[in-house]
Amino acid sequence: MRCSNYAGVRTLKKSVVGFALTVALSANANQLEVEQQPLAELPNSISGNETVRNRMQEFIKNDERLRRIRDTQKDETGRSVLLFTATGTIAASPDNPNFMSARIAAFEKAMLDAKSACASFQRDYIKGEAVLHVTRPSQDRARADAEQMKREGLLQEGAAKAATALNTDLTSRNNMPQIIKTAALYGEKIINEKMRISLTKLGLDPARPVEQQTARAIVERVDFKNAVSTVAAARCTGLKAVAAFEQNPSKGQGSVGVVTIWSEKLHAVADAIVTNNWNLVPKKEPGHPLDDHIPSDKRTLLTTYGSQLVRDEKGDLVLLAFAQDQPRTKSQQSIDIAYKAADTRARGLIRSFVGELVATNSDLLNSEVSSDFSDGSSRYENKDSYDQFVKTVANSLQISGVVRVREWETLHPANNGPVVGVIVKWSVASSQLADQLFKMNRASEGLKPSQAIGVSGPGLSPSPSGQQEDIRNAESYRGQGRPAREF
Repeated sequence: MRCSNYAGVRTLKKSVVGFALTVALSANANQLEVEQQPLAELPNSISGNETVRNRMQEFIKNDERLRRIRDTQKDETGRSVLLFTATGTIAASPDNPNFMSARIAAFEKAMLDAKSACASFQRDYIKGEAVLHVTRPSQDRARADAEQMKREGLLQEGAAKAATALNTDLTSRNNMPQIIKTAALYGEKIINEKMRISLTKLGLDPARPVEQQTARAIVERVDFKNAVSTVAAARCTGLKAVAAFEQNPSKGQGSVGVVTIWSEKLHAVADAIVTNNWNLVPKKEPGHPLDDHIPSDKRTLLTTYGSQLVRDEKGDLVLLAFAQDQPRTKSQQSIDIAYKAADTRARGLIRSFVGELVATNSDLLNSEVSSDFSDGSSRYENKDSYDQFVKTVANSLQISGVVRVREWETLHPANNGPVVGVIVKWSVASSQLADQLFKMNRASEGLKPSQAIGVSGPGLSPSPSGQQEDIRNAESYRGQGRPAREF
């Protein structure tokens, strides 16, 4: 089963070798999967009049790859890639001191709604795959699963092993094969097993093809639908914003809109980060230089917020976090305070990204096939409860190796007020997480999901007090300081 007239200028400091590499990568840009393309420069990302819905649709319409994904749910290679758009209301007007906080809350709400849309799509997809799985001959199931995983850009050897494990009877969670110990694959195993048990109770042989009508009746049962909802929510980790827009009308509330994409490959990478299970993820695939993933236009940066999981030119995975804050005044003291607030936000975004992955994996991997499931997708219905879901885990994580890579400052066109931004990175190395995986799995045996978050290791270590991460031993920031003052 399976709006303004100011712009930033990037300082050119690349070597001849680096420049040649960039040219070569640009020439092959269309060969890189769409989810690894750098963020688009959007000098008109903020408007006072045109709605964000119209601007998002225009953005998609003018991008051939995104237009194809919208229309077919596949990229040019045939991989399944999903596109979701969502909006969030900016509750405070531009002249309100809380305008910045309201903008950030709007972006977070929009991302939450995009995840909700993803979960809704995945529910229907998983049910359809569950029916298809049992209506084909048993000898064809593993082969079909492996072929699908390979189509999605996952490793061929890993796909074959995972498909075999998915189609082997599972007597208990404790003896499940290591290769399917990820939220994605174990979720599929749960659905397969629930279907097998249901067919057995009906006196049918799960190894033989069944009538579609029978399979459809099973997937519409409440207990089965709840399990599907839980798995569907877990499958939406890795969702990524590729563009964001903002509207601030002269009267009334403004809004933020995000264009997001999801792919099986993005999800597999997100799973691998916290489980250290890299069997399905191709190693060292080159991407773009890190600088290319950071917009140079400050108007674009104004509407760029949140985490971005990217791949650099060496094939190393890096988590970028974009955050910002608005100084209360244009004094140097106020500006310095705003930089500190933006930096804290950015590091919190790294922690939240990892915290969500840890919580989702632990929650699902500690579920038994026979468990009673609630509607897992309901976690996206309330922003406060979702934040608590993530913070419960994220606050216990101390993430080392976070490095500030850029600062920027400019004026927001809606109120001509100063805005400062900070971009940080966290390099993902599987060697950092090996000890974490072992301890997390050991801690999870026999514990409730909320108890099974014993996370430690060189990359992640416990922080009982929820203190800020200690980056004294992290790589030093070697930037050239702040850009020329615009205010």
